Amino acid sequence: MLSKAHIFLSGLILLTLSLFTLTARAEELDGKALVNDYCTACHEQTDGGDLTRISQVRKTPEGWDMTIFRMQHLHGLDIDENDRFAIIKYLSDERGLAPQEAAPFRYVLEQRAHFVDKAPNDDLDALCGRCHTNARYGLQRRTEDDWMKHMHFHVGQFPSLEYQARSRDRFWWQEVTTKTYKELTALYPFENADWDHWKTTPHKSPEGSWRVSGHRPGIGDYEGIMTVKKDGYYFKASYDLHNMDGTVLKGHSKAVVYTGYEWRGTGEMSDTETREVYAMSESGNQMQGRWHNAAHYDVGGEFKAVRIKNATPEILVKSSDYIRIGEDKIITLYGVGLSGKISADAGLDVKVTKQTPTSVSLKIAANKDMTKGVYKITMGQAETDVVVYDKISTVKVFPDWTIARLGGGQTAPVSAQFEAVAYMKGEMGDTKIGIMPAKWQAHPFNEEAERLNDVGFSGTINQQGTFMPASAGPNKERQYATNNAGNLKIVAEISDGDHKVTGEAQLIVTVQRWNLPPIR
Repeated sequence: MLSKAHIFLSGLILLTLSLFTLTARAEELDGKALVNDYCTACHEQTDGGDLTRISQVRKTPEGWDMTIFRMQHLHGLDIDENDRFAIIKYLSDERGLAPQEAAPFRYVLEQRAHFVDKAPNDDLDALCGRCHTNARYGLQRRTEDDWMKHMHFHVGQFPSLEYQARSRDRFWWQEVTTKTYKELTALYPFENADWDHWKTTPHKSPEGSWRVSGHRPGIGDYEGIMTVKKDGYYFKASYDLHNMDGTVLKGHSKAVVYTGYEWRGTGEMSDTETREVYAMSESGNQMQGRWHNAAHYDVGGEFKAVRIKNATPEILVKSSDYIRIGEDKIITLYGVGLSGKISADAGLDVKVTKQTPTSVSLKIAANKDMTKGVYKITMGQAETDVVVYDKISTVKVFPDWTIARLGGGQTAPVSAQFEAVAYMKGEMGDTKIGIMPAKWQAHPFNEEAERLNDVGFSGTINQQGTFMPASAGPNKERQYATNNAGNLKIVAEISDGDHKVTGEAQLIVTVQRWNLPPIR
């Protein structure tokens, strides 16, 4: 039986970790037969062929992975990796979630370090969201009977649940067995129109050439080509990408597509081991999600891909979003089908210096007598905006509030990445200019943080806006020999001509997370 640490070490499902090690036999495995072989010893088979507690539930691949882990860890299930993979693939395909059902909760599937987890109401936030994210139950679909059994499971698994901290303000068992299970049934029903539609929709293969764009917080945008080829049960992707400064970003991955749209991959990007969580559109012509460092889920990049064949002309990303009045600037647009005639809003002087179907370089002049504002550039059917600004009025730091986690031992630190976004005053309020380089500093957030010297103990921030936490304590050099946690104010300062403009954010540096399941 595999250990908990081995299965949850990466912060992404074990099935992606295993893609390079699974044997060719996986392609020949019959998932349905394996479910019957492994599961019927404990799960009763009905006259209709269903299996209790399995046939009444739908989950994401991560959800099914966690279920099998629980069977291994708590119930002694002995299963080899090929069989495990085949069962997850079968259950995800037959009893998964439709794209519309998973869409509101992709932040947790993509292992984002910073997200806002919202519950449908305060009661569910208290009853469920105090122990795990609200996304965890939002990524499940159960019959009413099984939602009730799920309430029983919680008390059976965690018998002291009602007496734990933060649970004493309500009668947990009474509420969940009279009200909550019905509410969850209404919010997340086992049967609905989205799933009925998706399970009968022909699913598209990701094979082919894709135009890729994305953003890496603290580093900037990137663009390029992804080529996908089928390899038996899997798909192999190769990446030929470039950052906006021209540096090369090459990589490759091996992936499985679950439920017809859920891409899960493992590979390398510029010699760094990576994990990929993408979602394909119903048309099969777009893919969107996030990739991240395998050892540090907090470090990664936004990802968008458009299938090149028969693509609608579109500008996906550009080398800069803005130009200052009185400046000349080369801005390169990247996308698909960029062969149309170039035009721009009156007042913006635009000349083409180089044009291909995937990129167009423009020399843009913002004359001194121009009116500041947002100017549209059109290229055939494709269009984008460029902001012409006079001066920066405010700076906002994104995210404006987040956490970082101390590291140590076998538990990696969780960094926090900030970006400074400049704004100018407009007639209808502030207008966003774009992300700009900034000088970064950490300050104590309040008097208590200053008294405890949180800035000196909690970690450091570099000039890319990356905060790296210190090691976990206890630290005998701190008062009470406490941990290196802290409450910090992160300040970004942008130089704008002769004046400087600053923005602020709050950062809580807290303790390590010991358990990092696929769905938190």
